[in-house]
This record gives sequence, C-alpha cells and structure tokens, in this order.
Amino acid sequence: MKNYTLIAVFSLPFVFIFNAQAQQAKIKNDIGYVDGQAYCEWVRLNMANEATIRALNAEQEEIYVAYRNYTDPVEVSKSNPEGKVRWMEVYFPGFDLRCEVENRSHKGLLKLFYQNNLYVEGKLNRENVERFVKKFGMRFSENRRNGNVNIIIHNN
Repeated sequence: MKNYTLIAVFSLPFVFIFNAQAQQAKIKNDIGYVDGQAYCEWVRLNMANEATIRALNAEQEEIYVAYRNYTDPVEVSKSNPEGKVRWMEVYFPGFDLRCEVENRSHKGLLKLFYQNNLYVEGKLNRENVERFVKKFGMRFSENRRNGNVNIIIHNN
C-alpha cells in the first residue's frame, strides 16, 4: 500500500504538467475555437476533405488544406490493408508557400496551427508561417516512390 501511495504522490505533478499544456480545440458553426476563444474561421469543403481558413476579420482565404493520399504496396499491413499513405497539404496562397503535415483531424490541425502561432493578434503571421513550412516541408511528396518518373520513348 505504501508503494502505491508513493507512486501516486510522485506522478501527480506530471498529470498537472500534461494537463496544463493540453488545449481544447473545436470547430463549431465554421469558427475554430481554442480553449473557448474564437481563433479563426474554418470552413470545411468537399465532404470535409478540404478546408479554407482565414482570420476572423479577414475577407479572403489565408490557408487552404486538402487531404491527400496514395497507395503504396510497401505500406500494406494488418492495420493498413490498402497500403494508403495519407497526409494533409497546407497551402498559404497569400505567401505562395505550401507544406505537408501528417494526417490528422480538422481539430488536430487547428490545434497544430495554434501551437505554432500562425495567427498573432488576429492576423496570419508571415514569420511563423515560414517557420511552419520549413519545419514540415514536403516530405510526403518527396518520399513518394516514383513521384518524379521520366519516361523516355525511343522510336527506332
């Protein structure tokens, strides 16, 4: 019994640390909220396979998100019988920048944007967007097997 008490006492600070850093994200009526505060306008399109995002006071789209995938026979497993490789393409049309992030829910992506401070004082922050793009890059497209195939046909 003494050991369980010690474990509970020493693990309690970790619970508070992890709980303090967790943000609550939700999207309701086309508004993205983080910890109960309106963060951005988030409109899902094409059966939620795409989204257009902008600041609450912005008139034009600032971020475009699209779910992407391809089939790779190397990725076939019991948990992935079709061998799908899934990711999200994130495009910032105002800055002509794009990157790819691992597949996640819309709420998960909203949380990621918040954690990377893409919006500062209600405006899309170029410096933070550039850092975000460098951080994630285009790793899914770059790692795609036969993504840049050149076929040369010789007529003899």
